[in-house]
Amino acid sequence: MDIFGDTDSRLMPSHLFQNCLRLDYSTAIRADITKQNYSVCPRHWYVDANFQCARCGDEFCFTVSEQKRWYEGQRFWIDSIAKQCKECRRLIRREKSLRREYDRDISIAIKLDNLSQKQRLVDVIDEFRSLTDILPPKLIEHREILVHQIAKMLSS
Repeated sequence: MDIFGDTDSRLMPSHLFQNCLRLDYSTAIRADITKQNYSVCPRHWYVDANFQCARCGDEFCFTVSEQKRWYEGQRFWIDSIAKQCKECRRLIRREKSLRREYDRDISIAIKLDNLSQKQRLVDVIDEFRSLTDILPPKLIEHREILVHQIAKMLSS
């Protein structure tokens, strides 16, 4: 008797691959369910699964090696799946990193007379703008203040 696809990867519950465009069962590798976080149903197998990226719309493969790392290494819940392609996940991490740098440094950069720090924050805002569709009004305002301060420092 097969329980949750224990003996055959094709018998795994479909909810483990919600919104999947296609599965490649030829790539199936056995999972170590003792290293997984699950409440009812473990993932007995990892199978290359293709999805549509929620950010860019491109099709991407959530590979068996990524799944093994997610579910056994990082201990994500086995019901979680990749919603973005690798490139979009990288861009999202970069956006978060830039936003943290901006949040951490903006008040000091505006107050102090440190030209390189001001220029760095302008660069951070510009890179953030290049990665996102919408730039918050406060970032636009702070960029204008910094550019004005830089111009004033360079002219004196």
